[in-house]
Amino acid sequence: MSLFGDDEFIEDTTPLVSGNISYDGLCDPSAMSFCLGHEEQEKFFIDMYKKNNIPHAMIFSGFKGIGKTTMAFRIAKFLLKHDKGSNSSSAGLFGEELPQEISSLDVDPNDPVSRRIASGGHADLLHIHRIFDKAKGKLDSSLKVESLRKIEPFLRKTSSEGGWRIVIIEDADTMNRNAQNAILKILEEPPENVLIILVTHRLGRLIPTIHSRARKLYFSPLSADIMGELFHKSGHDLSDKDMKTICDLSDGSFGIAMKYLENDGLSMLKDIISHLEYAQNGDIHKIHAFSNGLSTSAQDKQYQMFVEILQKIIRKILFLKARGDNVIPVYLQAPILHNIFDSYPLEKILKICDELKNHYDRVEFSNLDRRDAVRAAFLMINQ
Repeated sequence: MSLFGDDEFIEDTTPLVSGNISYDGLCDPSAMSFCLGHEEQEKFFIDMYKKNNIPHAMIFSGFKGIGKTTMAFRIAKFLLKHDKGSNSSSAGLFGEELPQEISSLDVDPNDPVSRRIASGGHADLLHIHRIFDKAKGKLDSSLKVESLRKIEPFLRKTSSEGGWRIVIIEDADTMNRNAQNAILKILEEPPENVLIILVTHRLGRLIPTIHSRARKLYFSPLSADIMGELFHKSGHDLSDKDMKTICDLSDGSFGIAMKYLENDGLSMLKDIISHLEYAQNGDIHKIHAFSNGLSTSAQDKQYQMFVEILQKIIRKILFLKARGDNVIPVYLQAPILHNIFDSYPLEKILKICDELKNHYDRVEFSNLDRRDAVRAAFLMINQ
C-alpha cells in the first residue's frame, strides 16, 4: 500500500449517482449543465481550443466524485455543438461564427445536442463505463472487455455531422493490462478529429505508455465553499458541524459526500467511534449487539458504510501520522481516535490498515459471517 499514492482511498464499487435523479440541477454527469470548482481546468481546455491545439487523448485525474466525468461531458457537448473538427475552430456546426471571446463551455441544456447526449443518443459520442450488477447491488470491479471493443468500430465510422467523434472512458484505471494495451493501439494511430477522454481516480494504474500519449489534466478536491453550494442545490440543510464533518470525511468529493448522506454515513461514523470506545473498555455485549445489527442482508448498505468508513478513519490517521501533520480533521477529533493517533506507532497503524483490508477482502470473497467480521475489526484495532 502506498502512503501517498493512488491507493490511499478504498476502492468503492457502489454508484455515486442513482440513475438520473435530479436535485435542483444536480443529476447524472451527462445531463449536468454546470461544473463547479474546476474553472482552471475549463480555462485550460478553452485555451487549447482557441489555439486549435486539442489533443487526440486526455487523462482526467483526481479523487472520485469531484466532477471529472461531468467536465468530460461538458467538453463533449461544447465540441459537438460548435465545432466541425480540428481545422475549423472559428465556425460552428452549421457554419455560424462562434463568439470571438469564449469564456465558458456552457451549452444550453435544452439544446438538441445537450438533450441527445443526456439521453445517450448522440451518434458521435461513445460513453464507456462499468456495468451495474443489479444482483450484487454494485458496479462491476472493472471495465468489461466487451465495452472496450466498441471503441474501434465507433472510431472507424464517419462522424454523423462532419465533426468530432468523442469517447469518454469512465473509471479507466479499472482496465486490466490487456484492455489498456488495446486502448494504447488506438492512441498510437488515432483517426482525425477524435478526442478520447480517460477518467481515472488512480492515475498510477494506467501504464506509462498511455501517459505518454495523452494530455493529463489534474482535478483538485472541491473546496468547502463549493461543497456548501452543491449541498444547497441538492436540498440538504446541514448544521455547521455536520457540514464540516462530511466535507472532511469525503475529502472534498461531493459524490462521496452525497453517498454518505443518503446512507446515514454520519450516524455510522458516530456508531464506529462509540463502539471503538466500548471495545477499548472491554464492553463486549455492546460490540456483539452492534455486529448483530449489521449481519442481515437488509442491513447491507449499513454494513458497507461500516466497512468503508472504518477503513477510511484508520487510513486517514496513517496518512496524517506518516506526514507528521498535526492538523486533525473534525471527524478524527474524538478522544479514542486522538489516542490512536498519538499513542500508536506508525508501523502499528500501517499493520492495522493492511489487516483490515485483507480481512474484508476475505469476508467479501468467501461470504463469511458479517458478525464475526465486525467483531474481528474492533479486535484488530484494539489488540
